[in-house]
Amino acid sequence: MGRWFLQLKEFGRNRWFLLPLVLLLLFVSVGVVSSYSLPVRAKPAQSQDVQNAESDHEALITSPHSSSGSCGVERWAVKTGTDANVGLINLQSTTPTTIAALTSLTAPGTLPSNNRIQPTETTIFQLHDTLTEYKLENDSDYHLILSDSSGNTMIVEIPDPLCVGSSSPLLSGIQNARSQFDARYNVTTSFQTTNVPVTVTGVGFFDFLHGQTGVAPNGIELHAVLDIQFNGSGTPTPVPTRTPVPTPTPVSTGTPVPTPTPVPTGTPTAGNLIQNGGFETSSAWTYSGQNLPTRSTTRAHSGSYSLLVGKTSQQQGDSIASQMVSIPGSTTSASLSFFYWPSTNDSSSYGWQEADIINSSGQILQQLFRKTTNDRAWISLTFNVSQYAGQTIGIQFLDHENSNGYSYYTYMYVDNVSLTVS
Repeated sequence: MGRWFLQLKEFGRNRWFLLPLVLLLLFVSVGVVSSYSLPVRAKPAQSQDVQNAESDHEALITSPHSSSGSCGVERWAVKTGTDANVGLINLQSTTPTTIAALTSLTAPGTLPSNNRIQPTETTIFQLHDTLTEYKLENDSDYHLILSDSSGNTMIVEIPDPLCVGSSSPLLSGIQNARSQFDARYNVTTSFQTTNVPVTVTGVGFFDFLHGQTGVAPNGIELHAVLDIQFNGSGTPTPVPTRTPVPTPTPVSTGTPVPTPTPVPTGTPTAGNLIQNGGFETSSAWTYSGQNLPTRSTTRAHSGSYSLLVGKTSQQQGDSIASQMVSIPGSTTSASLSFFYWPSTNDSSSYGWQEADIINSSGQILQQLFRKTTNDRAWISLTFNVSQYAGQTIGIQFLDHENSNGYSYYTYMYVDNVSLTVS
């Protein structure tokens, strides 16, 4: 009993020594727990896209006006055309290609942040494939996945124009592509699926591989996309009536075409010199070229028929329709008008729609228009041809396409052709 009392007394005498030790141990333990818990609480909840490695792994910079609130950093100058080599891109030339051809390119060993890998990243390519998925990325890009008929896929990207420097020569094309896509789809941060043929034009680009959905094995992309045309079904973007092309100075030379046999114009009705301008019969027009035009009931601006100039597939060369008319010398006013409905999935290097004034030898006196468009809507054009009073001229519609056995096409429907004089 006495020994126990002495031990208790000794403990009481030393308790002031033990108390600071206990407090020190408590402080250390709390600090360890706090330092462990802070990064755990600071770690944001991962979205499903991040968990599946879909999102861009690059660093981001805040941009409150951009689509996602951020813009990219990694190779961003090259992606948006503010890099040191952007002047090497030939913006006037487009190279048709395929996913298979692009994905067969050798991936570079290094990817410079402010320089381009030539010739791929200084070339504007054009693809004719199927859009299968799309979403808005964390860097405000539209991430689009294209697929070909063999199941090969690759990514093409449309940056947010607000993330593109004003000095970029690609800015207007990026704005154009973004507007084209927004007119058709409502893009969100989740993948949405579709199945529509598209023609995409953009600059070649090698990206880092980081598990992106749809990525090509070598990381090849089109970035930035400068134009996208939707070639499948659906309501196209409304196209306003075009302003007539200013009449150029007539030239005496041009690309000769097979000389059409003049067709008697007969007596014009109500001042209209064109016969069968609605193509309701097979008379009055002369067809020539490697692929002859055909009357079609597929679409007509009025009546039951229109004229299909060109072919919807496998065209090689010209398709031409023409009609010769004699404009009286007493004419004080002559106006040519018509409707046309163009479609293409090719570039202007290989296919185009065209209308001309020709002479009796088939030479072009005046090119009314020459375009490569996929408007897929009826367009009305009117031209003043009063300067040809007293002459015999030909009204020519020409469509050209060199598909070379691939799935490219360029064609147009023509209807309601009239040449009224007074």
